[in-house]
Amino acid sequence: MNQLKDIKPIVAIADDSLIYFLIVLIIVIALAFLYWRLGKKRHDSNKKIALKKLQALDFSNSKAVAYDFKKYAQLLCNETNQAKFKQINSDLEPYKYKKQVGDLNPALIQTIQDFIRV
Repeated sequence: MNQLKDIKPIVAIADDSLIYFLIVLIIVIALAFLYWRLGKKRHDSNKKIALKKLQALDFSNSKAVAYDFKKYAQLLCNETNQAKFKQINSDLEPYKYKKQVGDLNPALIQTIQDFIRV
């Protein structure tokens, strides 16, 4: 019995990990909220820029109209005008990949202008 050592009392260890976890969690939530807000504003401004570019299309250059319409109209597409966009884009295909292209069909120009107004 003399060889037994006394059991020492429990020692309190300072543990601040919960506080650190909460601070990191609050910072992550704040950064996610800022990213969401700034991303939404940037997305809206991209749509406005695309709409201005589409309204400024020069229909005398059919090749540029074909490429620019596809580039900028994709940003304005939603469920309601997706089919119309695909139809106009397929009608513009002959004006894209050739060296020399003719003028745009007046009916196609009117369809593009109607798409832009909506």
